[in-house]
Amino acid sequence: MEENIDDEHFFYAYTSFRQSKAVFECDFPLPDYAPILVEKMNWFSGHKNWCIEKVSNTVVDIRFYVLDDLKISKKAFYKILYQKMMSSDWIMEDGFTESKKSFIRGFIECRGSVDTTAKLIAQDYFYDDRTELKKALLLTDLMDLPCEYANFNARDLQPQFVAGIVKRNTQFRINAYFYANKIGFLNDYKAKVFDNSYPTRGSKIADKITYFSVEIPTPKSNSQFLSYINFFTNNIYERSLNEAAIKQLRKQLGFKNCDASAEKKKRNQTIISLYREISEDKCAICGTTKTFLNKNTGRQHFEIHHVISYANGQECDNIANLVKLCPTCHDSLKKGATSKAEQIRKIIKILNEHSEIYEFADSYFMLGDINELAEKVWEHLK
Repeated sequence: MEENIDDEHFFYAYTSFRQSKAVFECDFPLPDYAPILVEKMNWFSGHKNWCIEKVSNTVVDIRFYVLDDLKISKKAFYKILYQKMMSSDWIMEDGFTESKKSFIRGFIECRGSVDTTAKLIAQDYFYDDRTELKKALLLTDLMDLPCEYANFNARDLQPQFVAGIVKRNTQFRINAYFYANKIGFLNDYKAKVFDNSYPTRGSKIADKITYFSVEIPTPKSNSQFLSYINFFTNNIYERSLNEAAIKQLRKQLGFKNCDASAEKKKRNQTIISLYREISEDKCAICGTTKTFLNKNTGRQHFEIHHVISYANGQECDNIANLVKLCPTCHDSLKKGATSKAEQIRKIIKILNEHSEIYEFADSYFMLGDINELAEKVWEHLK
């Protein structure tokens, strides 16, 4: 990253994360934790450069600024960092050492997040050239991260990506159980998210790192990760893929191809039924609690609305993406039913009053600003 501050040019590293639905705000206030995390990051880095850029009840953003007194480009800066790393003694040590684990924590936890359902620590995978594309291999080849616990998700192969509905970033991921047990969490908040999301047999803190006693799954293959990386580099990276090409590549990888009608048949009615049962009978827009009596349930009738339309993919069939609406308000959120301004106003109301919806939409579209999120949700109404 680059930034100009008072006419001086800086590079900066940063760690930024949002409040998770897995942790109650009162149990772990982010404004109280931010200075603790800064002190911890400074201790591990051996410098005092880390500082708070932004903090609120829902967001933490801390940064490590480096003055660009050499007046070099970002690419040249990365090259210097790479050369320094490659000339370090610790990188040549045999085995999965503490120094290498420390590097992985810094690499993954600064921008990565705990997937609360898929048992993975996930990080968006940004790249500018084919050399940087290989950085995931550095973690397995030089850091000795067991590749059987590494995971590469090329989202370019998702039908939504090709259709231009949601162009999300490719992800590098590590098995969450392996990470929690063998690598450990530097960020206490992310450790709390893991602890609240998955069954553990306790935890311990050693040298400011939190480790969990969990059963690490037996990996199925130690070659799948390398195969996916090579396949992505040779067949997907910097290529314009149409729907036919996507289907062919998915077939080569053993993924299932299915059309929209087939996807619709797979809707998870269990999630819908569960949400209908446990959620309050109240419209998330107008607030009414009375519509008409549903003879089958004996309760007032409310319709279940996917805030990000289910037509955008099965991942939207998530309980964190659902709200109850009265029939009138539900009809008003159909594409073109009312004015754009009116529909966006209603979407913003839902996002404001339902933190789990906001977090789901934020992670789905990678947009933090509520107005931008509402605009994006509106664009995907059906």
